[in-house]
Amino acid sequence: DTGLDYSYLEEDKPLEELLKELDSLIGLTEIKSKIRDYIDYVSFLQLREEKGIDEDDDIKLHSIFTGNPGTGKTTVVKLLGQIYKTMGLLSKGHVLTVESSDLVTGFVRQTGKNTKEFIEKARGGILFIDEAYMLHKDDSSNDFGPEAIAALITEMSDGPGNIAIMVAGYPKEMEKFINSNPGLKSRFKNHYHFKDYTPTELVEIAKFSAVKKDIILSD
Repeated sequence: DTGLDYSYLEEDKPLEELLKELDSLIGLTEIKSKIRDYIDYVSFLQLREEKGIDEDDDIKLHSIFTGNPGTGKTTVVKLLGQIYKTMGLLSKGHVLTVESSDLVTGFVRQTGKNTKEFIEKARGGILFIDEAYMLHKDDSSNDFGPEAIAALITEMSDGPGNIAIMVAGYPKEMEKFINSNPGLKSRFKNHYHFKDYTPTELVEIAKFSAVKKDIILSD
């Protein structure tokens, strides 16, 4: 399993249709608002570029997702891939999902090479690294995670682009991970925090799932 998922990609949908899909997700109020604000901002930068106006602020798609498992991060990442493709920011819009253990090998210089290979597979779309904080370990002298981090920073600094690198994990661990390297902190401009679902939202999700599976829930 390479983590490469094209199954949800269809013909390009209009941006408004994709935003309706975003709005239809249960809960995630703050996430929806933040994504819409960022899309508006990027559209503004694109308009200025079309008009030939010099813009100091580059469009940065690299993002941090924090929150507990099962809070909707993967669903939102897949939608962002389609949204960014529709906006002309990514050429494919696919999502390559990996964990830190997929990037790290036990051999010197191999981890950096491995990470670059995953970057190339994801180019045109999103490289989504779950549990990214595992790349940084304080208590291990034989840790090749920094090689992966260095490769990611190099791509975000000097790479050819056409890729969004997104990292996810628990809030405290991700804060420590981002602060472990100044290069990481300066390159991840977008931070989305996914709160736990409320009991009411969980009931809504259960009802939605039941309908999809042709199941009738009793009171």
